[in-house]
Amino acid sequence: MDKPKDISQPPAQSYAEQLERELYLKQLQMNSLLAITQAINNNVEEENLYRMYASFVTWDLEIPNLALIIHKEGGWQQVIAKGQAKGKDLDDEALNALAQYTSPHRLKGKSHPFPAYFHFLIPIWHKDLPLAAVLIGAPDEIAYDKIQIITAVTGFVAVGLENKRLFRATVEQQILKKELALASEIQQMLLPKQLPHNDLYALAKFYRQHSQVGGDYYDYFPLDENRFAFCIADVAGKGIGAAMLMANFQANLRSLIFQNLPADDLITKLNKATFQVTKGERFITLFFAIVDFSSQEIRYVNAGHLPPLYVTTDRAIPLRDGCMLLGATPTLPSVQIGRQALTRPSMILAFTDGLTDLRNAANEYLSQDRLAAFAQENFDRPPEDFIQRLYDFALQHKQGEHFPDDITMLVCKLYAEATTS
Repeated sequence: MDKPKDISQPPAQSYAEQLERELYLKQLQMNSLLAITQAINNNVEEENLYRMYASFVTWDLEIPNLALIIHKEGGWQQVIAKGQAKGKDLDDEALNALAQYTSPHRLKGKSHPFPAYFHFLIPIWHKDLPLAAVLIGAPDEIAYDKIQIITAVTGFVAVGLENKRLFRATVEQQILKKELALASEIQQMLLPKQLPHNDLYALAKFYRQHSQVGGDYYDYFPLDENRFAFCIADVAGKGIGAAMLMANFQANLRSLIFQNLPADDLITKLNKATFQVTKGERFITLFFAIVDFSSQEIRYVNAGHLPPLYVTTDRAIPLRDGCMLLGATPTLPSVQIGRQALTRPSMILAFTDGLTDLRNAANEYLSQDRLAAFAQENFDRPPEDFIQRLYDFALQHKQGEHFPDDITMLVCKLYAEATTS
């Protein structure tokens, strides 16, 4: 009697075919990974990488319907559509549903928002973040080993692309950091390194950038033995753009200041030069003053800047006269030269809005009234000590809240007589 045939074991030929098939798929996987690795290392464009991937899935693995969706900063983006999916982007409902899947999922019936020609969804996650999702479909049942291969290859592609993106971002950050450092260095070179301190007057400043490069500007110009000029300005915006505009503005001002122009002509020319650069998209606020000891007068123009304070022993006068801010329009409607009689001792305190924009936990701003009161209380202090105390006063006011902007403070002390203090 013949021994019953063991039907639990496939024929020997089936084992050989199965092993041959597994070997073939493994070889396909290794070849695909090798080709994709070389492509990523050679910085092949993403479109070409997607074509390689699509060819592998649709031709080598014989899966006709394919959609590859990559998760980027702006959300999901479909980058491949083959077979019945060609020319058909997933709708918002389907895209929004992708993040719900964390492992390969068989798509059955109508319990999902994806087209019926897709039978499997394979999500790719990395460090708890979605990177990609693959939808595949074929007329026949898709073997599990093919799903494993697609999962591995897709994961490799998605992680490789993400690493390239992070590498590019790192390089761009390093380049930007170097550019910012250079811009900051150039900006510091443009600001006066020392301010005067003599028998007639003394200037002191505090300058704090909100970021690596700032948009605040101050300067000092000795004109002759009886006159000097100084200014403080604030360029709208922050960063390299503001710093470049500030550098251009400084160059224009220094080219005009020694032409002995009337203040209103100087400001008009400054506005025209600034508008040629900004085209009205940025602007600059400026306070410019000439102190004239021979006429015992301060002539100034306030171009949309916070009014500096002219401080004496018994009062604090805001210096408001001038014109609109610079660079917003090609011409200025009018420029009014402000005139302040010079009494000594006295002091001019100028600042940018980074100081008055400081808020405390109660949402209270550092008002100009409080600054005026502080200036009078500390009127007799030397300029450097006055500036340091004013900064400490600002720190005390903000009570640990952040600095919202660049801060520049400039004080000009006008002495009653010769002094060596």
